[in-house]
Amino acid sequence: MAKVKDFLAEARILDWYKNLLILLAPFFGGKLLLPTYYPSLLLGFLALSTVSSACYVINDIKDAAQDAHHPRKKHRPIASGRMSNASALAFSIILLVFSFLISYQISASFLILCISLFLNSIIYTFFLRDVAWLDLVSISLNYIIRSLAGGEIVNVHISPWLLISVFYVSMLFVLSKRREELTALNKPEHHRKSFKQYDVALVDQAITVFSTLIIISYSLYTFHSPYADGLLPFTIPIITLIVLQFVSILKKTEEIGIIRRLLSSRIIVISLLIWLAIMSYLIYLT
Repeated sequence: MAKVKDFLAEARILDWYKNLLILLAPFFGGKLLLPTYYPSLLLGFLALSTVSSACYVINDIKDAAQDAHHPRKKHRPIASGRMSNASALAFSIILLVFSFLISYQISASFLILCISLFLNSIIYTFFLRDVAWLDLVSISLNYIIRSLAGGEIVNVHISPWLLISVFYVSMLFVLSKRREELTALNKPEHHRKSFKQYDVALVDQAITVFSTLIIISYSLYTFHSPYADGLLPFTIPIITLIVLQFVSILKKTEEIGIIRRLLSSRIIVISLLIWLAIMSYLIYLT
C-alpha cells in the first residue's frame, strides 16, 4: 500500500520551483513589493503547483511500463509498484479539483489558465511527447502559461519580448534534459519514441540556436521596455555570459539536473545576483 511519502514523491514537490514564474509579471511590473497581492500570489502558486502535480501523476501512470526499465525513473512509486494505478488516479483527481477550486477563487481568467496548463500537459502526455520538436514546444508553452498567470493576478501586461525570452529559455532547459537522457540511456528510443529522431549532435545544434535566440530576444526586450533609458541595455553582456556559461557546463559535464548545473557555476550565480540587483534598482528605486 502506498505511503504518504509515495504520494509526495509522485507530486514531485521539488519541481514546484517551475511555478515561481508566477512572480515574473509582478517583478517586472513593479508590484512584487506590494503585500496586497501576496495572498493571491501564494494561492496562485499553490494552484499551479497542484495542477502540475496532477499532470505528473497522470504521466507516470501512462509511462509506468517504460519507467520500470529506466535507471532513474524505475524508483518512482507507480513504476516500482508501490502505488497502484487506481490510487494514483484518485490522487491526481483530488489535486486537480483542489487546484481548480483555488483558481476560481482568484479569478475566472486564472482558472482558464490553469485549465490550459492541464490540457496542454495532457495533450503532451498522450499525443505530442512522441513527436520530435513538438514535444519541446508543448512543454515550453507551459512556462508561458505560468508567466501569464502571474500577470493575471497583479493585472500587469507582460512584454511580448519577455515572454518570448521565457519560451526560448524553457526550450534550452528542455533540450538540456533531452541531452542528459540521450547520454545517460543505452537505448533511449526504447524509453521515448521521439528519441528516434534525436541525437546528441542534433540537440547540440538546437542548443546553439536557442542560446542565440535567448540573447537576441532579451536584447530586444531591453530596448522596448519601460526601463530602456536606464542601465537595462547594459545587462545584455551579463545575460550573454550566463547563457554561454550554462551551455559550456551542459556540454562538459554529465551532471543531472538543470538547477544543479546552474548553481554549480560561481560565475552564473554571481552574474544572476548582479543582474537581479540591477533590475531591482531600475524597477523599484528609479
